[in-house]
Amino acid sequence: MNLKKLGQIFLCVACCGSLEAAQLPVTLNSLTPFGVLGASTVTNSGPSVINGNLGLSPGSAVTGFPPGSVTGVMHITDPTAATAQGDLTTAYNDAATFHRDGDVPTTANGDQGGNTLAPGLYAASSVMSVGIGETLTLAGSANSVWVFQVGTGLTVLGQVILTGGAQASNVFWQVGSSATIGTGATMVGTIMAQASVTLGTGASLAGRAFARTGAVTLLSNSVVQPGPPNISGTPPALSVVCPGNVAYVGVPYSSAAVATGGVSPYTYSITGALPPVLTLNGSTGAVTGTPTTGGPDTFTINAFDSALIPNVANNSCSITTIAGGGGTSSGVPTLSTWGLGLLAILLAGYAVLFSRKTYV
Repeated sequence: MNLKKLGQIFLCVACCGSLEAAQLPVTLNSLTPFGVLGASTVTNSGPSVINGNLGLSPGSAVTGFPPGSVTGVMHITDPTAATAQGDLTTAYNDAATFHRDGDVPTTANGDQGGNTLAPGLYAASSVMSVGIGETLTLAGSANSVWVFQVGTGLTVLGQVILTGGAQASNVFWQVGSSATIGTGATMVGTIMAQASVTLGTGASLAGRAFARTGAVTLLSNSVVQPGPPNISGTPPALSVVCPGNVAYVGVPYSSAAVATGGVSPYTYSITGALPPVLTLNGSTGAVTGTPTTGGPDTFTINAFDSALIPNVANNSCSITTIAGGGGTSSGVPTLSTWGLGLLAILLAGYAVLFSRKTYV
C-alpha cells in the first residue's frame, strides 16, 4: 500500500474521532514563547523576522540581528536560555518515545510530497522529506495533533500546509540529526533537531526552530511561534506577521507574511502597494522579486482563514528598499563586494611580483 492511500485511510479514521481523541500534544513548558533556540550559534543573514523569543545556550555567538529582527526577548547564555534547553531535552525525548497514549506509529519513510496525513504519530526510521514543488497536507481540526519521529534528517523543499482548522502549535517534528527547510519552502510545526536547523532563503516557518547541540541558521526567513498547543476545539484568533522590512536595489528579495490561528488554510492579499516589482503569492504569503528603485513603501497585509464566514487579520507593514550600500537581502554578496575582493587579490599579486623584481 502506498503512502498516499495510507494517508487517506488515516484521514478517514480521524474523521470518525477514534484516533484524534487519543492525541495529546508534546509538553513545551518554558519553550512556548521561543521562535528560535540554538545550542552552539544562531546565525542570520538578511531581514529575517522572528515573532517570539530567540535563545542560545550554552553557546554565545548570535550574529545578524540587525538586519534580522526579534519581536520578543533575546536570551543569550542566560538562565532563561539554559532552562529552555533543559526543557528542549525533555520535549525531544517525550516526542521520541511518544507512546504514552497507546499510539502505534505509522511508518512514513522517504518523500511525503503529495500525501494527506490525518492526526497521529508518524515514524521515519531514516530520512523524511518533501520534494521541490510538492505539498504535504496535514488535515484535521483545531485540537488535532501530529508527532513526527524522524530517525536521521528532515528536508522540506516544497510545502507543509494545514487544512480543516488544524493548528501549527499542534505539530511536532523530532529529528534525529539535522533539519533543512529549503529556499522558499513553507513549513509548520515545532522542529526539535538533535543537531542543527537550517532555513534557506525566504523559507517561512509557522512554528519553532530548536537545535539541541548545533546551530540555527537563518536567511531572510519568517519564523512565527504559534502560541501554546491547543487542546480545545476552539482555534485561537487569526493573526498575521509582516514579511521582512528591508530590501536592496538589484538584489533578489524573498520573505513571507505568515498567518496563524483561525481556521486553516489561509489566503493573503495586499492593501496599498508593495515596492515596485515585488509580488505577493496569495496562497503562501511569499513576497518575492528584485527591487529596481529605492525608498520606503507602506502597505497592509491581509490574511483570510477558511471559516464559513472567513475571519480577516490585518497588519500594517513596510519595506524600505536601499539603493547601494553593499547590503544584501539574501546573503549573497553584491557585485561591488566581489569586485573589491578581486581587486585586493590582484594588488597583492602585483606587490609580490614587484618585490621579487626589486630583490633581483
